[in-house]
Amino acid sequence: MYSYESMRKKYGTKVSQTIDSPIMVFDYFEIVELFAALLILLIFGVVFYSWGIMILLLLLTLGLGPVVRRRNKKGIFFHWPYRHLKMSLPGIINPKENKKYSD
Repeated sequence: MYSYESMRKKYGTKVSQTIDSPIMVFDYFEIVELFAALLILLIFGVVFYSWGIMILLLLLTLGLGPVVRRRNKKGIFFHWPYRHLKMSLPGIINPKENKKYSD
């Protein structure tokens, strides 16, 4: 058996185990958007057979979604409704009335 430790130290490069950016498809769509589009196709194209709603939702998901995501800060689809529609979802991460929780 050969030992490749010396070659690994000399020629190898360390690779981070985490993904710091979203997985992109065609350098435009995030993979979450494509899975959402597939879910829309399944629900409104196969189950309910509603072509108009399916095309409208696909245009919003694949047409308007990436544009909004690129022009705004990260997390716009999660934080905008809470800030502008006065939504409240108390829990451990977002405690109501400034309660403090211990870890």
